[in-house]
Amino acid sequence: MQFVSAGESHGSELVAVLSGFPAGVRFDKVLFENDLARRRAGLGRTERLDVEKDDVRVVSGVAANVTTGAPIAFLLKNSAESGLIENGVIDKGFPRPGHADYSTFRKFGYGNISVGAERSSARETALRVAAGAFCRMFLNEMNVSVTSEILEIGGVPYCDFDAVRALADKAGGTYGGVLKVVVSGIPAGLGSNVQWSDHLDSQLAAALISIPSVKGIYFGDAELHRMRGSNAADAFTGRHGERATNRCGGIEGGISNGMPLVAMLYFKPIPTQPFEVESVSPITGKIGKCQPGMNDLWCIERAGVIAESMAMLVVAGAFCEKFGSDSLSDVKSAYAAYLEKQR
Repeated sequence: MQFVSAGESHGSELVAVLSGFPAGVRFDKVLFENDLARRRAGLGRTERLDVEKDDVRVVSGVAANVTTGAPIAFLLKNSAESGLIENGVIDKGFPRPGHADYSTFRKFGYGNISVGAERSSARETALRVAAGAFCRMFLNEMNVSVTSEILEIGGVPYCDFDAVRALADKAGGTYGGVLKVVVSGIPAGLGSNVQWSDHLDSQLAAALISIPSVKGIYFGDAELHRMRGSNAADAFTGRHGERATNRCGGIEGGISNGMPLVAMLYFKPIPTQPFEVESVSPITGKIGKCQPGMNDLWCIERAGVIAESMAMLVVAGAFCEKFGSDSLSDVKSAYAAYLEKQR
């Protein structure tokens, strides 16, 4: 299964294609719209969400509300078309620390400081959520569920975070946080240890770290590295792989072991601040300021469904790799036979 996207944050539209998706999965419009709505939730969200709507259209790969096996294409129009092709991106002159402005300027040789950030914006994650919703529909058929939980914002437990005070006091800038994602109901045997790139945790780590502002991934118990080996192992309690604990997060040797997959995501504070930030022009060497942006003060409340979507893309792909991808009925038959062998 492969997902690719194209388009700029301030362009007229963004597009994406999900290929390798099985035929025969019924399109659940309510699930689809609910996931997209979750990406817009949270008190720390940007004012831009009042302008841009996540009205993602499915333009191919579905007929009579059932997937056909052909690539599924998505289209997301931006409300305020900026005519980037004709007019270009407004050059803000100074790179924002922590953003993609400077690194893309050097990598691609732009004459404009602000061009590269168009592909680093979280606006593109609406398409990831749309594709992830299809994967959720597929995984529901396999009795697999994906959930997320906010653990921290701004270095304090989520239950102690005072959102009202944070919104009123922006002098310290934006906030990071910690999010936990759990995938339940998957069998042992997804992924592989044959090559490093086949490891399920390698693929999950790559997908999750690609989410804007994520700086670290930890699978399982985040205290595992502090334990001694005698306390760290997940002891077996039954012949079907039952465990007394799940400290390794459901993956051993790059392969799922039948326990829930658990991933912790660590988000840095969003780099665009609600106030001016000092910077230096890489073109002239002039000292100046980055202007405040219309960005989230914290993003983690909206990031849960994005993280779930990326996890579902990987897990759904692992299912299709092991059990086939032509049609849902074939996948379910192969999966049922696999489970029967293990009884």
